[in-house]
Amino acid sequence: MHSRAVNESDIEAIFDLFGRAEHAAIGHQLTTRADVRDLLASPGLDMASRTMVVEWKDGRLSGFVALHPAPQAGQLRAHLVLASADGATDMARALLHLLDEWVLRDAPHADTPVTMFQLPNCPAHDLMAAEGWSVVHRYTRLSIDLDTTEFPEPAQPPLGVRLRFAADDQDRRAIHSVLEEALAGHWNHRRRTFAEFDRDQQQRDGYDAALWWLAEVEGVCAGAVIARDPSERAWIAWLGVLDAYRGRGIGTQLLRTVFRLLRDRGHHSVGVDVDTHNSSGALGVYRTAGMSERGTADQWRKIYSQHPS
Repeated sequence: MHSRAVNESDIEAIFDLFGRAEHAAIGHQLTTRADVRDLLASPGLDMASRTMVVEWKDGRLSGFVALHPAPQAGQLRAHLVLASADGATDMARALLHLLDEWVLRDAPHADTPVTMFQLPNCPAHDLMAAEGWSVVHRYTRLSIDLDTTEFPEPAQPPLGVRLRFAADDQDRRAIHSVLEEALAGHWNHRRRTFAEFDRDQQQRDGYDAALWWLAEVEGVCAGAVIARDPSERAWIAWLGVLDAYRGRGIGTQLLRTVFRLLRDRGHHSVGVDVDTHNSSGALGVYRTAGMSERGTADQWRKIYSQHPS
């Protein structure tokens, strides 16, 4: 085997590695090429020094690890993917120890949390637990088949609700404000200025401001959705409805509106990742809009108490 840093030509090989790992674990692939591109474009990721792939003699990848700043200030985000094969445990141990070295160099302060997503019963599950990692949350991936799902035509928003796309910078600021307020109670939400939020969105694969939509109730911005339009599969990046306006079907109608737009653009499916234990009933909103569950992923966390020297 041979190990090296990732380069930009590795997207297809990493996509293939994710596919083999996911097929072995759950029988189908969840990760898209757009997901891989987003991962490698993560803000603060230094591919030359904070990524590593392990290659078989035939050139196929058997392992991948990366580390970069998390969206939450003061935290780091790790990634680890392994092909199920003989020697996977030894490889996982070596890559986790490499990850430890990187964290102790990059941790912004003592007691820095590092998070990582893994499928349930991943090959490294027992080893990660032994190495000080623990499961702290679970996320559910849902999707909708746009070719077989029928939506009411034309869109009929709830009485008194007006839906419209973000026509200018002021509208996009309003969407940011709605999302910040709607998601303020979520355990993993970090407030960002509009400039920070907008810059991050524009870096994402499939960014299109025409897929930013607002729901207004008597002139008040009450809900918002942001979708993305990458070539492989469309994606719901953000959805939020203010507490005072929940239960009126606003979230469902926002989703169905962008579903129709994405179908008209030639997409066959749309995906989303949702906090499985979301207290606002988000899973129910996505199901009502026609989405179905594809699988779950656990969020692991390890606290590194040693301050880097």
